[in-house]
Amino acid sequence: MATLDSDTILVTEDGREGRLYRVDIQSNSGSLTFDRPVYLGRGYTHDLLAYDGSGHLFGIAGGTLRRYTINAAKPTISDISGNTKIGDGFTLKTLTATGPGWILGTTTDGRLISYRINGAGSWQRYQLRDTTWQVFDHLLSPGGGVYYGHRGEGSLFRYDDENPYDGRADDLRGQGAVDTTGWTQTLLSAQPATVS
Repeated sequence: MATLDSDTILVTEDGREGRLYRVDIQSNSGSLTFDRPVYLGRGYTHDLLAYDGSGHLFGIAGGTLRRYTINAAKPTISDISGNTKIGDGFTLKTLTATGPGWILGTTTDGRLISYRINGAGSWQRYQLRDTTWQVFDHLLSPGGGVYYGHRGEGSLFRYDDENPYDGRADDLRGQGAVDTTGWTQTLLSAQPATVS
């Protein structure tokens, strides 16, 4: 799932066809209400999606990272272009975008990794943590160096990265639990660039 803005998300359906849907949110005040999903197209077999807030949608399938360009607030399939293979070896468990051209993810063995994505075959990898991040089943960022890690039992933790684009770990600090229970959603995503 990738949040494009406060009232638009993109989701993929499990299955060989890789169906991509747009979901238009009607209200998130009190309870979440949304329209029926709008089928956009197939071939999006990504397990993980993230949107960077600057027109780039990232998707990972089978360890391959792809980047697409989105040029509409409520995209149709014709508004999603530039299917670019960035590279292989992106075996992440979670994925979020932290800013324009930057993604962040965790691995099953606990690493926290940030990537600067330049284009096809061109990226820089920064390992921010070696262990302990395997406990999170979702990772999300509203921007501004703020990261949230969700645990399967329903807790949510906040981290602040003073400079999320320096590739260094010495300015990444845990801020503790936002809440230790109650976060029981199946999927979590954040609107990009809502924190500066």
